[in-house]
Amino acid sequence: MEPVFSSVKVAGGRDFPSVARSLFGNVRLDFQSGDEDQSRLLSAMLGTCRLTLLEADTHTVFGEHVTLGSDSPDAIKLVFQTHGFSSLNQNGRSVPVGAGASIMYDPSRPYVLTNRTAVRLLLLQLPRRALPVQAVNRLMEPFVAMPEHAGMQRILLSLMDSTIREIGRLDDTVRASLGQTMIELVRTMIGDPQRERSSAHSLDLLRRRVKDFVSDHISRPDLDVGMIARRMGCSIRYVYRAFEAEGTTPADYIWSLRLERAASRLRDAACRPGEISEIAFALGFSSSAHFSRAFRGRYALSPSDWRKGGPA
Repeated sequence: MEPVFSSVKVAGGRDFPSVARSLFGNVRLDFQSGDEDQSRLLSAMLGTCRLTLLEADTHTVFGEHVTLGSDSPDAIKLVFQTHGFSSLNQNGRSVPVGAGASIMYDPSRPYVLTNRTAVRLLLLQLPRRALPVQAVNRLMEPFVAMPEHAGMQRILLSLMDSTIREIGRLDDTVRASLGQTMIELVRTMIGDPQRERSSAHSLDLLRRRVKDFVSDHISRPDLDVGMIARRMGCSIRYVYRAFEAEGTTPADYIWSLRLERAASRLRDAACRPGEISEIAFALGFSSSAHFSRAFRGRYALSPSDWRKGGPA
């Protein structure tokens, strides 16, 4: 396994409470009858955000005036619970949090988080300045996303999960980009009248990044959506969603670009006899026969006929 970057924090067992306080602010953890030794966390900064994977036995978190300032990275917390059952009490409201649920809250307002069973969750901490003022003002009590944002939540959870799994292989630039994408998705989920299209905007950003990557690596025969997802630091499903707006798939885009470049090179007056195979292999095709079939399917001409001056 590749070593993780030094900026990634890992803790477990008896070290868990002290590291949790250093990351999450002025919180007190009470494991009661739970086994503290079963707890662990993995945490890393994503630009201005912090993403944490946390697993722990039954315990209660008491939070009072957690944040120290509006620029603190833990100013706003978004929790995706993937296992277990909890409840969050804040400002007189008690909100149940089950497996598959998400909840957002402002930890600068006193709260009690009771984890009634062993839990596994992903926690995103983001600066309050990243959210619209109206949205932050609504966080006097816990925020639960509306049903119409279920798709948005799935995209965000998938991105968070794939990021934390690959965190040791991502450099600071990629992490910061992923953090900004998460912020855009959160802004849409919580409601931002100035950014109604932020989800689409985030997917547009990813699609542009993917296209740049494909353009730079078009000659690689192993170029596929799995490689792209790993390099982008997101899930395969998220890459597919980025191309849905254009009515295509990542694989179709790769083959289309290969064929477009092949057609352009074949029209080059300096193209030498026998160079068709060279063009095919240089653009990632596995064989001349494969290239010829794909080219004929796209342009209704063989590569050699196209080169001779078939329809442009």
